[in-house]
Amino acid sequence: MKKTYLLLLALSFCVIDGIFAQTEQKDYYPLIPETGEKQWDIRFDFYYGDSQYEIARLGNEIEFEGQTYRELTVLYDELNYTVPFGLLREEGKKVYLRRYSTAIPHIMEEEVYYDFNLQVGDLFKVGYSDEYEPEYIQLMAIEEVVLEDGSVRNKYVFNEGWLMDEPEVWIEGIGSLSGIDWRYIPGWTASGFAYLQCYFEDETLLWTDGECWDDTEENLSENICLHPNPTHGMVYVDAENLQKVEVLNLYGQMVQCQEGTAIDLFGLSAGAYVVRITDGEGHVEVRKVVKK
Repeated sequence: MKKTYLLLLALSFCVIDGIFAQTEQKDYYPLIPETGEKQWDIRFDFYYGDSQYEIARLGNEIEFEGQTYRELTVLYDELNYTVPFGLLREEGKKVYLRRYSTAIPHIMEEEVYYDFNLQVGDLFKVGYSDEYEPEYIQLMAIEEVVLEDGSVRNKYVFNEGWLMDEPEVWIEGIGSLSGIDWRYIPGWTASGFAYLQCYFEDETLLWTDGECWDDTEENLSENICLHPNPTHGMVYVDAENLQKVEVLNLYGQMVQCQEGTAIDLFGLSAGAYVVRITDGEGHVEVRKVVKK
């Protein structure tokens, strides 16, 4: 009887251990962490044959309407300055985006841009505007992928993508394999196809599917600071050898040009603006400022 009891006790421990082993969760890798650098090297092939290369970077924290976001900016190969894409934050494995609108210069309403809570069979809404009928893609599989650093992350495979034979794919912590800012777009809105070629965290290459874009000639300075940002009116520029400051709306139209370190935005409507700064040697730097 004693031997039988001990055997049953041992078996019960094995069953419990098996349950814990089955329910053990891998580490979750957030797409939008509170700290740390991230970079996506992306190639976009247009239908008419040309290609465009860009670098998307996760930037500084920005407080907007009571929420803390991180800004996503994009550097295009044919430009010498970055273009703001939008504000991103993550909560409960959902990534929320506020786009910078170029049609009407302002920050758009928040939308769910990624959802890493999805289960196989779930639908995910895609599209740009509620003016059109909503479109959905369906999650078909959740697989595992090993990155360059040995970390094991979930890969989400959907039923539809930009190309008929290539589904939309997300990787935990990386986003879409079309590029974080090129997450699936309904075909009727697209003018080409985007491909994520390299992904870096804190300058460490973790994923690659092509040549990384060499941006060693990029001329962006970290010594320029705009504050306060966002602002209700006045913005001050901290920069050396400052010659000219221009304020542009998101159409690229100049709305203000001045000399000096103080920018008066009181007369402008609320929204996002691009500040173009020129130094005494003719070098141009661009920063984004939000007017509340």
